Amino acid sequence: TRRSSDLQMWCFKCVNMLFEEKLHVLPAFVLDGTQVMPLDILLVRGEGNYSHVILKDGRKFLSCRTLKYFADVLEVGGFIRPSNSALINPAAICHIDFKSQKAIRLINDEIIPISRRKVRSMRLLFQAAEA
Repeated sequence: TRRSSDLQMWCFKCVNMLFEEKLHVLPAFVLDGTQVMPLDILLVRGEGNYSHVILKDGRKFLSCRTLKYFADVLEVGGFIRPSNSALINPAAICHIDFKSQKAIRLINDEIIPISRRKVRSMRLLFQAAEA
């Protein structure tokens, strides 16, 4: 419904404000000779010993660092890890489906599945942000 959609967008805006301050103090990464600020990162996907870093402007980088390396730095800034293969900037979340798909839709229309073990903690995190 329209009302629940408006409430959900308000919730995401609150979460964004909470985490944006933390992201400004994190160090920049150098990817392929380009300095990348954590605030510009939309998503980091792990693939073995490599990570795909996707920025808000659509640029994509392949890093020889593991997802754990990025998680150790970015989770301090509020990034969330819905599964063992993804790390998401909460400001990039457009919609979360906890019922049927159990997935997160990002502002670039990419869908990130939430692992079964993390559904409950993700639900609690976003319910706390609503309150």
